[in-house]
Amino acid sequence: MSASKWARKPLGEVADLCLGKMLDQSKNRGEPFPYLANLNVRWGDFELSTLRTMRFEPKEMDRYGLKFGDIVMCEGGEPGRCAIWRNQIPGIMIQKALHRIRPKDILDYRFLFYNLLHIGQSRGFDQYFTGATIKHLPGEKLAKVDVFIPPLPIQQRIAGILSTYDELIENSQRRIKILESMARALYREWFVHFRFPGHEHHPRVPSPLGEIPQGWTVKTIQDFGKVITGKTPSKANAANFGDEVQFLKTPDMHGNMFILGTNERLSSSGAASQANKTLPAGSICVSCIGTIGVVSIATEECQTNQQINSVILANPVSREFLFLRLQDAKQILENLGSNGATMGNVNKSKFEAMEIVSPSADLITRYHQIAQPMFTQILALQRQIQNLRRTRDLLLPRLLSGQIEVEKLSEQDGP
Repeated sequence: MSASKWARKPLGEVADLCLGKMLDQSKNRGEPFPYLANLNVRWGDFELSTLRTMRFEPKEMDRYGLKFGDIVMCEGGEPGRCAIWRNQIPGIMIQKALHRIRPKDILDYRFLFYNLLHIGQSRGFDQYFTGATIKHLPGEKLAKVDVFIPPLPIQQRIAGILSTYDELIENSQRRIKILESMARALYREWFVHFRFPGHEHHPRVPSPLGEIPQGWTVKTIQDFGKVITGKTPSKANAANFGDEVQFLKTPDMHGNMFILGTNERLSSSGAASQANKTLPAGSICVSCIGTIGVVSIATEECQTNQQINSVILANPVSREFLFLRLQDAKQILENLGSNGATMGNVNKSKFEAMEIVSPSADLITRYHQIAQPMFTQILALQRQIQNLRRTRDLLLPRLLSGQIEVEKLSEQDGP
């Protein structure tokens, strides 16, 4: 059956839709449960390291809870961004910034996700957005979005082919988590619990940040390198944007140790107009406005927006140590950014002056020699994931348009 003969129906007819619960500490009752917010939902997966809790009553569990196969979609931020929930964490709930989409029996949940992914990639949600400055996709608009409804066997075949790529992606993500946990475990053993090689010969001595091993010091961030605060070039000048220089925003950093692809780039002339904001590859980027404390490493020459402070390292050997130290300092950064305003802000001077406990140069070098190969493997795996996603996304519209005859394919025709 060709794609032109497939039925199309409004999403509200083929799935149950529900918006999450309003976050209101003064009114919410019940027991605390972890919940997903907008920033926890990426395209195709979830960032689960930053979960918070909210109180839910027993009568709210079914309404705001998730089941295996539910699709979770952003209502604002980047409306339409979505992923499949596969029971990664038991008892998870959703906040009002998210829609829960629960497909009915005529839809394979994987096929519906790929259908929605294709709509998002082709900007098909745009016509349903509301809001002039901040875009939203309200439930009544989402219900009107048309989705393909081919026969269930065809849905399952398409989903099976595309899922092959996602399974490889998930396998690489699991390997990344193992490597991250190995690097972090050694970091914590040496630099948090102070059980580094030869620690018994270094008695604790007083410091402004508490007792530390003898020979260690308290340093500021600027002691590790030059700090740069980003800036967004004027969009009034179209020549500022093009295809040349990577331009980073906080969403490019979420869930990624290394920053690879970005949604926006600068022209060479646009980058040159603020050349003093250019970062070399290997710089450490930290989100310091709004969502504070996301840390990533740039993989190519780039510039960032004003929400990001970055460190151009004086000595690359300190990269792995400082990256993990800054990740550990999220609460400290959030406290620095709490100035009574609606949106927290850790400005350049505060960031530069932030104090951290630093070991000897020799110990940082020893840690670098062990951790750098792990970081290198993580970067290779992230690049592999990027390539798998690109291949899947090239195949996706061809399958949904009928360019590829799915009846002649099997699920083994994937990568």
